[in-house]
Amino acid sequence: MPELADIRLKVLLVSRRKDTLDSLDAVLRKYPGIRIERKLVVNGHVDPLHGVTSPPDALVLHLGQTWQAELESLAARPADRRPPLVVVGSTNDTNAMRLAMQAGARDLLPIPLVEADLMSALARIERDRKAVSSGEEGAVTAFINAKGGCGSTFLACNVAHVLAAQSQQRVALIDLDLQFGTIPLYFDLFPKRGLLQAIENLEGMDATAFQGYLARHGSGLGILGNAADDALPVGNISAEAVQTLLNVAVRSHQHVVVDLPRRIDPVTTRVIDRAQHIVLVVQQSVTVLRDATRLMNCLRRDLAVSADRITAVINRYEKDSPISTEDIRSTIGCADLLAVPNDYRSVSECIAAGRPLLEHVRTAAITKAVMALETRLGGTAATARPGLLARTFSSLIKPRSP
Repeated sequence: MPELADIRLKVLLVSRRKDTLDSLDAVLRKYPGIRIERKLVVNGHVDPLHGVTSPPDALVLHLGQTWQAELESLAARPADRRPPLVVVGSTNDTNAMRLAMQAGARDLLPIPLVEADLMSALARIERDRKAVSSGEEGAVTAFINAKGGCGSTFLACNVAHVLAAQSQQRVALIDLDLQFGTIPLYFDLFPKRGLLQAIENLEGMDATAFQGYLARHGSGLGILGNAADDALPVGNISAEAVQTLLNVAVRSHQHVVVDLPRRIDPVTTRVIDRAQHIVLVVQQSVTVLRDATRLMNCLRRDLAVSADRITAVINRYEKDSPISTEDIRSTIGCADLLAVPNDYRSVSECIAAGRPLLEHVRTAAITKAVMALETRLGGTAATARPGLLARTFSSLIKPRSP
């Protein structure tokens, strides 16, 4: 995230209350890179951008008595004619939240306003504005279990966190388990909006609007999963909807990590086709390896995925297991084989507390293995310490036979 002193934005403040404008103005004037424009709405047009000839980089809108008409007016604008929006006011009204999301709100901040929350929102807008202007698309990494319970969700969460916290990348983590996905809980987050709401508002979705559906972790990691109060959906999402979300996500993030449900269908196939890296998570079990072999065959034969795009990870690795790494390598036919050691206590504590490994047990062997996996997938966490990647895996996996 950019340093607050480095933010270079033209911010338009809009309210029907002069005291609120003065308060917002006083906060932003502490930051010399922010150019402030004010609009005190007294009567007349409900469109907050009415009469604005030069579009701002960000719009901070204080919700007044006519909040519904104001948000509806913004939502009616084409996506490319809406600036990134930060809404200040009551966040308890579900209709207000729904309209704010349709208007492309990046954040909904309650009154009394916390300065740090407003500045964090503007810093994210600055970061994403620079990312979009660069024209570069981020990488996509897909995690999938060979068999239920192998731990792909835990690994996806922690790799994504390391990418954001240690490698300082702009990262989005997407949970495609529409019914039973729990990724926000791994970060102690309870979002009010998420994947279902984003899909319902795909028309006109752009990088700015997409940010409004992400739950934000303190590391900067953006998470798109199930909202805390979502009812159990009975329908399916379409492959076209997922494709649209991916297209938007990669334009504003350096890395998009997707946790896939354990099945091959049009949705997962669309993600697999797009992914530069596919991480197949296995364990040292005969039943797991049977399913892993079937899945690997499907990836290579039916979906034409090249071997260099597939990484197999032995999760909960035990050196003394009767099933060795070479057994797994030869059975599933994957040369790129990594191991994450078994550490039941640390994993259980992290899940219970909603804290990632890097925050909870930074120096543990399991954390070092996840950092090394992150580096294999395009991060830099392990390269910060020379030889960590080689030492981690050489200590866990025997050298491959010539």
